[in-house]
Amino acid sequence: MLEKIEQYIDSCIEAGDIYGASFSLITPRGINQYYHGKQGHDQFAVGLDASMIYDLASVTKVVATTTRIFQLLSDHTVRLEDSVARFLPGFAHPEITIQNLLLHNSGLPADIENVSEMNREDLIRAVYESKLLSKPGEQYLYSDLGYILLGWIIRTVDGSLARSIQDHVCYPLAMTNTGYNLNRPKVRFVPTEFDPRRGQIQGQVHDYKAFLLNGESGHAGLFSTLTDLSVFIEMMLNFGEYQGKRVLDENVFDWLGQFDEHGRTLGWERRDGQHQYFHTGYTGPAIAFDLDRQVGMVVLTNRVYPTSDNQVWNQDRSHIFDLFFEK
Repeated sequence: MLEKIEQYIDSCIEAGDIYGASFSLITPRGINQYYHGKQGHDQFAVGLDASMIYDLASVTKVVATTTRIFQLLSDHTVRLEDSVARFLPGFAHPEITIQNLLLHNSGLPADIENVSEMNREDLIRAVYESKLLSKPGEQYLYSDLGYILLGWIIRTVDGSLARSIQDHVCYPLAMTNTGYNLNRPKVRFVPTEFDPRRGQIQGQVHDYKAFLLNGESGHAGLFSTLTDLSVFIEMMLNFGEYQGKRVLDENVFDWLGQFDEHGRTLGWERRDGQHQYFHTGYTGPAIAFDLDRQVGMVVLTNRVYPTSDNQVWNQDRSHIFDLFFEK
């Protein structure tokens, strides 16, 4: 499997689908990490190495937001059936629950229209007042809005989303190069898209909604390295434990197995009703783990450099999941 994935990623680099990729395979025997290709071209034609930091985009949803929500569910601070409005009183739809947000069946739209013309206050108001496209629980629609709301719920409970993720997820896992608005030398950040208004984005969140929210959101904004994410997947494979520390209660993995709606469980995508879970991000990342086979995978790349018009990697990534899950 590893050899096939490695060969396929090399072929993607050679074809020009991506400039490079940092990837790992996690097994009970340990973590194997690989760095193939470069960050980009011209001044970014730098070989990848373990110090490189990536914009995780929507992988933020599972590594940060879902993980912290699971912890809050386990200690009964929140419940799946709790109304979002219990924590966010100004929210227009008290019938929507935390479970709806995690399963992406809240009825909220996928995104906000004309967000590029908004400021921070406009965006917050648009999320709070969004009209529903369907009744909660009726239809699946992957929604950034639901995860923006989950981030705000965490902030309501813990006082700060960034500090909450740092204290409850990153610190116990010794993920020292993971967080929002990371203060690291700019050269360590893999560049993302060149934006006509923002210039070359490097070390600043790519997602514009997260950018408006000061880089700190439940749906996007987290930065990390291959090493840190590999440790996170190792913890998931070990049913919530890492080096003798319990990060997630084992009941979390019962919940993951309990839900399977439109190929999704709580937070994560789910493969064919198996104990196989994965997630992707707009900028190119992919993470996956198989609890039965006890293997995990992280693939990080800069798919949107220099432009997000390049969509080929999205199909490549699907094939990599097929190889990993041995479909």
